[in-house]
Amino acid sequence: MIIKKLPLHDLHESLGAVFRESGEWLVPESYGDMPAEYESLRERVGIADLSDRGKLRLGGKDHLKFLQGMLTNDVIKLEEGKGMYAVILTVKGRMVSDMRVYREKDSVLLDLEPGLNAKVGELLKKFRLSYKAGIDDLTESMGLISVHGPLAPGLLGEIIARETLPVNGLDHVLTSAAGREVTVVKVNRAGGEGYDIYAGTEGLTDVWWLLMEKGKEHGIKPVGRAALEVLRIEAGIPVYGMDMDEETIPIEAGIWDALNFEKGCYVGQEVIARIKWRGHVNRHLSGLIPAGGRVPERGADVISGGKKIGRVTSGAFSPALGKPIALGYVRREFIEPGTGVEIIFQDGSIEHAEVASLPFPGGQAFQKTE
Repeated sequence: MIIKKLPLHDLHESLGAVFRESGEWLVPESYGDMPAEYESLRERVGIADLSDRGKLRLGGKDHLKFLQGMLTNDVIKLEEGKGMYAVILTVKGRMVSDMRVYREKDSVLLDLEPGLNAKVGELLKKFRLSYKAGIDDLTESMGLISVHGPLAPGLLGEIIARETLPVNGLDHVLTSAAGREVTVVKVNRAGGEGYDIYAGTEGLTDVWWLLMEKGKEHGIKPVGRAALEVLRIEAGIPVYGMDMDEETIPIEAGIWDALNFEKGCYVGQEVIARIKWRGHVNRHLSGLIPAGGRVPERGADVISGGKKIGRVTSGAFSPALGKPIALGYVRREFIEPGTGVEIIFQDGSIEHAEVASLPFPGGQAFQKTE
């Protein structure tokens, strides 16, 4: 597999980035001081390059009608400048992919986890049939800079008119920055105030340096994936490919905001409706707090009374809580916060742990302070 570099790879290298492979991309893991990057995200503002995320644009006469029959949320009711969270399912109600859906003037932009653009694009083309809907993959032509932290609104307000800043989650505006056309979206990727800024790759460097220059007085720092990952886990935000996959039912992951129970038919709807109205799922994504000082590995078994009752999907050390934390699936009989369980580590050792609510108590990252 050929490893791709982000459009701003050389810029990150000049800033001292330490890289790691993430799927088919080489991305900044940190810039040499992950704790400082974490603190910047939590207390001030941090800037990250997420250009490896999948980006598909759908247009054409029938693109909304087509998506309405494919996604779990009500795309038809989405107004221009608004966004929503949604999922594509199999006929058995399992997740193919989650996504953020942004309604543009004559099109819809889908924001996906890195690497899912090809899979989702092929699936959409397969089911398009007679619908008049074009599907364009913009992953490598459109960059994405993400800005998070309590001072992020103040920073963005200096770059675009403060009164035009998106107010509600997934609201977005088409505007300009550094002389480049950009789309600014209000998002929560790390547990608090944040914005995604989409721009053509040819103008991405200009947008990055404008944010860095304007952000000096706010204490801005470039941040890598490691710091973002800790904040994501503290906030209890599941990510596809780690905490969700093709065996996951959305209700198990607790992503209720991706589901609409009043719209018409879509692929997998019968399974989701049956669970909602007539039954339950056997496992739920929960927080786990080990009693010891080690971070549980992904895939570690969660047990009770010597029997397996779940598994760990993500783990990190939380500076906010001063202890390791993890996300994982636990059988519904054990999901009450405070329930004692055990985690088996790769070396065979067993540590006691406690089930926690999500987001982790004390782990919710930040709120606007200006």
